Amino acid sequence: MNRLGKELEKVLEKGIPKEEYEVRFDEFLKLYYKLRSQEEDRWWSKLSLEQRQRIHSLILGVYKAKNKLSGFSYKILADKRTPTDRPIIFAPTHIGKFDIENISEAIQSHYYLLSGDYEHIQGIIDAPFLGLNGVFYFNEKVKEDRKSVTEKMINHLLNNGNLLYFIEGTWNLTPNLPVLPCYWGIIDIARKTNAIIVPIGVEQYGKQFKINIGENFDVNNYDSNLEGKTLAIGDLRDTLATLKWEIWETEHTTHDLLKDYNWQDYIDTRFSEWPGFNKEYIQDLIYRPKGIITPLDVFNTTSEIDMTEDTNISASDYAFKLRAVKDAKRTVEEYRKHYF
Repeated sequence: MNRLGKELEKVLEKGIPKEEYEVRFDEFLKLYYKLRSQEEDRWWSKLSLEQRQRIHSLILGVYKAKNKLSGFSYKILADKRTPTDRPIIFAPTHIGKFDIENISEAIQSHYYLLSGDYEHIQGIIDAPFLGLNGVFYFNEKVKEDRKSVTEKMINHLLNNGNLLYFIEGTWNLTPNLPVLPCYWGIIDIARKTNAIIVPIGVEQYGKQFKINIGENFDVNNYDSNLEGKTLAIGDLRDTLATLKWEIWETEHTTHDLLKDYNWQDYIDTRFSEWPGFNKEYIQDLIYRPKGIITPLDVFNTTSEIDMTEDTNISASDYAFKLRAVKDAKRTVEEYRKHYF
């Protein structure tokens, strides 16, 4: 693991007091921005968009060779996008470390990557190639950084560049959600730049990726008010879920196809590919809309309920939580029964 990743591990250590956490996080940020500043001073970070577009085929060649050596492959289930002279935001679902290379090969077009993972990318062999192709790094925990990278993305799209934007914000390792809840920042950016969004469903089976590229998604078909943005991000998420569902249908054709499938083995494999990630880190990055309770939240809450000891919870609240657990378990079990 690189130096910055080790510093992040200290920040994420369980059980440390709040004061110690703040001290460690401050030290982490100092090192983070020092190393990012050095990265931005490297020659490849100063290339123009036109220069990066010219060498993009070479980057794809490197990705192809890397995938072949590592035994990875991909299959395009469908490609329904149509040509456009507007800038493009490629919006794939996010499944693990190696989906960037395979998505790049599948779409072929040049893009700048939006990445909140500099602390894990810094110092590894992938970093120079991402830098050559074009990448916007930002720290999700720092408001000023989020604002700054938004301005960079807007300027880039207005200059007719493209983006690769993982709208889930982190890996989706849930067993029951095709697509994680999404921020609507992508909707605002697309509207301000007149960009087209190309949704891409991605799944990984062993070392093979299946990629399903959807139709162009135009935010200009929605109102610019709060209701319109909410509807747009909901429809985009539904579109991505449908694309993933179509992938699942090519794999799970019978109930017994994956009867020996072990979900925990799948999760362990994803984390083994990038040791800097862990379950807690992933969960902390998931967007949680107000008023929405996930099955995991319900499981964790009710596992702590004991009517013989917790005298502060009312009978009605307890009954409600029990019903929520049953509904959530039923959702997960039906999914697993049908697909696994």
